[in-house]
This record gives sequence, structure tokens and C-alpha cells, in this order.
Amino acid sequence: MKRILLFLFLVLVLAACGKKEWPQPIVSDEMIQINHMEARMEEGCVLINAKLGGRLVNLEYFMVEIEQDGCPTCPFTPSFVRKYYPYSSGVYRQENSYIFTICEPLPGQTLRIRLKADNTHQIISPALSEIITLTPSAP
Repeated sequence: MKRILLFLFLVLVLAACGKKEWPQPIVSDEMIQINHMEARMEEGCVLINAKLGGRLVNLEYFMVEIEQDGCPTCPFTPSFVRKYYPYSSGVYRQENSYIFTICEPLPGQTLRIRLKADNTHQIISPALSEIITLTPSAP
């Protein structure tokens, strides 16, 4: 009887041994997407409207990147970068849409704009929007 109990104890102990690691999020379930983005100039300010999808609970912050007077076919190299948290001033939220207002002087005539949405899970890369080009409107 003691041998059977010892055998069962050893089986349970060996079953408890094994590879242990921290749980990892399922990437496809935890991602954030930027589904659509629009930008326009209004009274000297840049207004950016972004519609997001995915798991918005995981949204940590946004990075608005603006390139001034760059060529449209060159690689995107931002000269103005601003970090926004989802509930900070300068950010207006309506359901899954976020509106950013940037009223700082941007000397460039042509602006190329990209938005990044960073995830709280560090193993998931940030969501990137398409690059939008704003050109000065003719009077």
C-alpha cells in the first residue's frame, strides 16, 4: 500500500514538473487597428480624425508624426512628433473615433501625417495609419 501511495505521489510530482512560462497574449485578439484616418487644416490648426478598431482597451498612447515639406515618394521622416494619451487634453473621443487638434506653428507648406497607436502589450507592434498628405489650399 505504501508503494502505491509513493508511486502516485511521484507521478503527481513529475506531472507538476514541466515547462513553465509567463502567459502570452493572443496577438490577433489583442491588436488595435487604425481603420480610417482623415486630416485637414482649419484656422491654422491641423485636425486629425482617426477611426480605430480592435481591442481599444489595450490602447496606451498615440504618436502623431508630421513631416514638413518632404517629397511624396521619399521615405517618411517626421520632423514633428507628439505623444497623446487617449484621455489627455487635445484629444476628443467619440466611440471609436479620436480627434486630435494641433495648433502649433508648422512652417512647412506641405505636410505628410502618420498616426501610430501603441498597444499596452509590448510584444504587439503599434498600429500604423496610411500617410496622408496635406497641401496648401489655393485662395
